[in-house]
Amino acid sequence: MSIQTHLDSLAAKRLQIKEKIAEESARPLPDFAAITELKKQNLTLKQEMQHYLIMMEKPSYNATS
Repeated sequence: MSIQTHLDSLAAKRLQIKEKIAEESARPLPDFAAITELKKQNLTLKQEMQHYLIMMEKPSYNATS
């Protein structure tokens, strides 16, 4: 799997999590523990994406690997 494919996959997962956060937040009595957990998952994915983006920007990165 290429790094770009992995980044696309992570972005799709983040979008799903953001949608779940929005759905839960819109409920009359939102489950704040669930929202907090979803936000943690979202942050973890964001950090992982940033790690890969930094790897791609390094001059020593070989795109054919």
